[in-house]
Amino acid sequence: MKFSTMAALVALSVGVGGCASFPGSTGYLDELKVTTPGGSAFTQALSREYLAFADSEREQYDWIDSQYFAKKGLDAAHGKVVPPEALSDWSQGDPAEREALIAARLRLARMLETDAPQRLPSLTATAQVKFDCWVEQEDEGWQLDDIAACRSDFQAAMDAIETQAKPAAPAASAASAQSTDWRYSLFFDFNDTKLGADAVKTATAIAKEVRLAGYPKIRVTGYTDLSGSDSYNVKLSLRRAEAVKRALIAAGVPADRILVEGLGKTSPHVVTADGVREPQNRRVEVTLID
Repeated sequence: MKFSTMAALVALSVGVGGCASFPGSTGYLDELKVTTPGGSAFTQALSREYLAFADSEREQYDWIDSQYFAKKGLDAAHGKVVPPEALSDWSQGDPAEREALIAARLRLARMLETDAPQRLPSLTATAQVKFDCWVEQEDEGWQLDDIAACRSDFQAAMDAIETQAKPAAPAASAASAQSTDWRYSLFFDFNDTKLGADAVKTATAIAKEVRLAGYPKIRVTGYTDLSGSDSYNVKLSLRRAEAVKRALIAAGVPADRILVEGLGKTSPHVVTADGVREPQNRRVEVTLID
């Protein structure tokens, strides 16, 4: 855990009368053990999952993290929906593991916005806490079996949720987004660079996911269909990408996290003869690059 997070926990402990002094404290954990969970079925399940996780951290003599996650469990027991951990608050030494965690965080965030917490509260709580476990273990970076176990448990819970709770797919439109893992496509009218209302909503949703993932870098790439000259279409595709960049900045993404490029008629989504006006090729793709 980063120092700022630890300091905040210690400050909180002092502020409530020192009930969770360090080292060796079990204050929040002891309180959680005797607290009857309240709120929704999901917050109750979260409190139980965080109790088990905090207890396991205590058994490993990790007092700080035990208290930190016990506090999350207490908040959940009091009916508060606590969020999964932000990656910016933890270290990820392995670049490949960081990429996997970013993708997992986004996958989890999408799931939490569906009705899964209501329909499948226990599985959803398991997925969130196992993600937090994965993040915490990766931050420590030396218990490789524990990292693998948390990752595996998270993925198993998510797979089960996605099998049992299938939300209806949104209706497609000329300016709607399509995503696979972390790739979005926003579509444009012929010879146009203006974002419609649906595309603006999509940019807002992307900005939220970028924030939850700790502001990784993203690439915004513009394309055109195969009508018109190569030189004109490169310029048009860049203007489309710049329009998406402006929408992302307006939605809260820092400008320095966005790389913009325009590739014109290259890499069509739908292969056509030259000169064909294909709506699926008039697009901007937003992808994760960090």
